[in-house]
Amino acid sequence: MMAALASSPALLAQTAKASAGTAWTGHDSWLLAVVGISIALVVVLISWVRLHAFLALMVGSFAVSLLSGESLGKVADSFTTGLGGITGKVGILIILGAVLGRLMADSGGIEQIVATLTRAVGPRGLPWAVTLVACLVGLSMFFEVGFVLLVPLVLQIAKRADYPVLRVGIPAMAGLATVHALVPPHPGVLVAIAAVHAQIGLTLVYGLIVAIPCAVVVGPLFTAYIWPKVPATIPETALAAFTTLADEELSDRGPRKLPRFSVTLATVLLPIALMMVKAGCDTFGWARGTTAYQVLEFLGTPAVALLVAILVALVTFGYGLGATREQVQRTLHRSFPPIAGVLVIVGAGGGYSQALADSGVNAAIGRAAGHLHIPLILLAWLVAALMRTATGSGTVATVAAAGIIGPMAHGLSDSHAALLALALGSGAAFLGHVNDAAFWLFKEYFGLSVGGTLRTWTVSHTLLSVTSLAGVLALYAVTS
Repeated sequence: MMAALASSPALLAQTAKASAGTAWTGHDSWLLAVVGISIALVVVLISWVRLHAFLALMVGSFAVSLLSGESLGKVADSFTTGLGGITGKVGILIILGAVLGRLMADSGGIEQIVATLTRAVGPRGLPWAVTLVACLVGLSMFFEVGFVLLVPLVLQIAKRADYPVLRVGIPAMAGLATVHALVPPHPGVLVAIAAVHAQIGLTLVYGLIVAIPCAVVVGPLFTAYIWPKVPATIPETALAAFTTLADEELSDRGPRKLPRFSVTLATVLLPIALMMVKAGCDTFGWARGTTAYQVLEFLGTPAVALLVAILVALVTFGYGLGATREQVQRTLHRSFPPIAGVLVIVGAGGGYSQALADSGVNAAIGRAAGHLHIPLILLAWLVAALMRTATGSGTVATVAAAGIIGPMAHGLSDSHAALLALALGSGAAFLGHVNDAAFWLFKEYFGLSVGGTLRTWTVSHTLLSVTSLAGVLALYAVTS
């Protein structure tokens, strides 16, 4: 497999083009140093100064532009141009995904999925069931939102069944993290797709192929090994808080019945199905040139697919369960506040990436990679992994790395472009540690020590990154 990569005319030629006919200069070395300086600055501002990631990335963007020699007039322009470009392409999908996720949560759809699968598999199969639930829930909502919504259910399952909390907690995290890193319409993957000019439908298909074995390895299999070795207890304060939250949400829901399992599953998977049909049309040319083809292409566009799913969810998760217009309106209003932070960080990451591109850092990294003969797919994973290690955010890491790798991704086949986007998402899952806000959420919710969180959260994310890279490389070998 590695030999095939090394000899690939598609994925290696991109770095060769970047360096062809251009000698390495001292300015190139300085530009690479600028990347390191700006990353260190962002890390210090976030972790030590406790500055919000948006402001830290904005300062980091300005630092890149100034240190690389850009004119003062262009410093702000680079950031705002990148911010506008990213939020324009990805922002609408973030918003629609949040609305669909909130409709499912407030209707009790998540509870229905958990209850049905728990009855079906019994106590021994709970880690597998929770992994599947987390993957399904994660398809339509962001990691942080899905994590907070799943934690009460996970803690209640562990408490009521007298079950070790990590045996259900780690699979829940693994399922969410896997689809967040590899499956559109999550924002990081979408940014990577846009940056390398990949087809979203084909990336979705490949992402699911890679994500399924990864979720199994990082979820039930890793959990079976690690949970007896790490002590964990359910914090009573967290359990009490989540019980109160559940009661409040139940009172909001009123006397409505829960949606059926089959209806919940069909609604959640509807946008994925529409996008996969579009991928089939693009890849195999089904009904090309006909009106049906145009309709399927339209419905499979991510924004349209999510909108269609929301319109269906208004019935299946709302009016069809007896909800009033006021209750549905309240749910819709509750969709937006949780994603404000995601939107601004993604936008700031786009501004930071644009500053890197405008400064010439991308070309310098391309020349460096060309001299080192690093295949582009591995370079993408490595850059994203370094960004994740430095910044702590998978989304920020994907966005920043996509800004560096994107200009090199020209002339790739559809399949190789899709795999390159997945390599960026895979690298951005690497080594979540103490500069990752979710690291501390996991620690507090499951009553872990810092060492225990490193052995569970950090190791599982590293395992996810490495196994998903192996999956991407395996697909590359098959499609080459």
